[in-house]
Amino acid sequence: MASQRFNLQYMRCLILFIIAIGFVQCNQSKGENKSSQKQYTTYSDSLQQKTYAEIKEDIAAKRKKFATQYPVLTDTAQRLINEFWVHTVSHDLFNQWEGTPWDFNGIAREPGKGTIACGYFVNTLLQAMDCKINRVKLSICPSSEMMKSLVPHQKLKNLSYLSYANFNDTLGRWGNGVYIVGLDFHTGFIVHEGKDNWFIHSNYIGRKGVTKETVLASEALRFSKTRWLISLTKDREFLEKWLRGI
Repeated sequence: MASQRFNLQYMRCLILFIIAIGFVQCNQSKGENKSSQKQYTTYSDSLQQKTYAEIKEDIAAKRKKFATQYPVLTDTAQRLINEFWVHTVSHDLFNQWEGTPWDFNGIAREPGKGTIACGYFVNTLLQAMDCKINRVKLSICPSSEMMKSLVPHQKLKNLSYLSYANFNDTLGRWGNGVYIVGLDFHTGFIVHEGKDNWFIHSNYIGRKGVTKETVLASEALRFSKTRWLISLTKDREFLEKWLRGI
């Protein structure tokens, strides 16, 4: 009987010990998660608080860092640069420019300071991405000429023959990346991230100005008879020139 009581007490102590350890580990894990969430929140807040000039400085520094890390454009480098372009154009830069008014003669260099036409919007963002381009020359020429100048050895893709639903599906199959689309008399970025296709442009319809909308919801895209596209982030020559700063 004494032996049975001893065994019973031993088992109770062991169970209590295991429960106590689990409780401590659980609290530690919660603390680590809260700390990680706090750090992420702080980092996100700091990005939102940066000025446009500071964001452009960060982009230039990131380009130089990529160039140092990858003197040769490997597949890994291209994937990482693609991700960087997608996020920066679709979020960091768009968030700054959102709502800047459209005007046919708009030539604003900074968000919220004046108006901006569609061609100027595209090329001003390319300059913000630290591309060495002639902003004025590319902004005033037809979009087809602008696209050929940016990727001279890439064939422009004519998707005008597709139904609008098939056009959207085709963009999805092309995968994550930053593209430029030329329309009847309009231009802008198409960014595919995750499962959605986004059209980022200075919207002339209703003079809405800089807008980010899904491709399927865009009237400017839907009602254009022509849709010509190029890919920026899948064009190795374009990315190599960007890396080298030329």
